[in-house]
Parts: sequence; C-alpha cells; structure tokens
Amino acid sequence: MPTRKPSKPWRLVLSTAGGPVYTTHRSKPAAYRAIEDEKQRAANGSSRVARIAVDQWDVDSQRWSRYENVWDKNDPAAPKES
Repeated sequence: MPTRKPSKPWRLVLSTAGGPVYTTHRSKPAAYRAIEDEKQRAANGSSRVARIAVDQWDVDSQRWSRYENVWDKNDPAAPKES
C-alpha cells in the first residue's frame, strides 16, 4: 500500500550532542525561515545545534531524502553570525 505524502514535506535535521532533533514544515520557505531562526539562537548561545540539514519527502521512494546540508557551526568557511 503506497504511503501518502506528509502534510509537512520539508524537515530540518538539527544535530545536537544529544542526538538529532527533527522539525517539519509545510513549505520550503518556512523551513528556511526556521533555519535562520535556529542559526540566530545558536549565535546568541540559546541553542546547542552544531549542524543543520534539510530533508524533503520523496514521493517516488516514499522516504525522506537529503535535500541540502545547510550549516555547520564548526565549518571555518561558514559565514559568522553577527
């Protein structure tokens, strides 16, 4: 039996020392707004997120697929938050 597409087909994978935390979003713009919010919280010290990735629900394979690795706190090439 085929699985239905979730109502929130975009998912953030927030990597923390305690393990990954997942948040789902209805649209790509909503997911990327949440990324900016999370990066801001990490910059001001209120979040322990070390990496952020975006997954998208793949209708054909009926599973989450990595869309993009967005941010790594320890990457020297990553833009610094001000």
